[in-house]
Amino acid sequence: PEKYGFPVTLAMSKKLLPMALGWVTYGISGVIALKYLNVPMFSAFRRFTTIIVMYGEYKLNGRLPPRDQQAAVLTMCIGAAIAGITDLAFSLPGYCWVITCAVSTAIYLLFIDKLGKESGLNTFGLMFYNNMLAMPFMLAALLVSGEMALVPHFPRLYTLDFQVFFVVSAMQAFFLNFLIFLCTRVNSPLITSVTGTVKDLFTNILGMTLFGDFPFNPPNMLSIA
Repeated sequence: PEKYGFPVTLAMSKKLLPMALGWVTYGISGVIALKYLNVPMFSAFRRFTTIIVMYGEYKLNGRLPPRDQQAAVLTMCIGAAIAGITDLAFSLPGYCWVITCAVSTAIYLLFIDKLGKESGLNTFGLMFYNNMLAMPFMLAALLVSGEMALVPHFPRLYTLDFQVFFVVSAMQAFFLNFLIFLCTRVNSPLITSVTGTVKDLFTNILGMTLFGDFPFNPPNMLSIA
């Protein structure tokens, strides 16, 4: 790491630990939420991330977007709330987990912005610390959940197609996280959050049609839209 301009120190690790914990919580809560919710409902509730980020930016930096942008964010959140009320597959645990995911995602984005400026690290330096600090918590979660013990018994573990898709998935995850860091630092946490909802148009269409677990309900579909 020192070769690339970000030496590993205990002081820096302590400083950046909250960012890593936000990422761990966001990742774990998101996966658990998807056990209870279909993809369109999960995407709808993730919109609360944006209003939390907007409030966080105001408290941390005294920065608020124009009123028309505030109105647009509020409209998205009202739609998400109505989607929950009209959801035929109501799941209180799912809603609790996805709200946890939304809050931790907002905290993660705000810490990328705040700690990125305070640490003086470049984007790769921040990502290195984030992954290094998060790894022990991720491994602990795997052990506690019992999933680590199930990995050797996965029937397709040693097949070429699984390994190829696994590597491609890992590369996509790295690239996505890099873009999240870069967009947040170049622009702002709010812009990262808002632009992230653009993909929901495609996510919702695919989630409604591919998995067969979305109960079609006109008020619910309207609120998600």
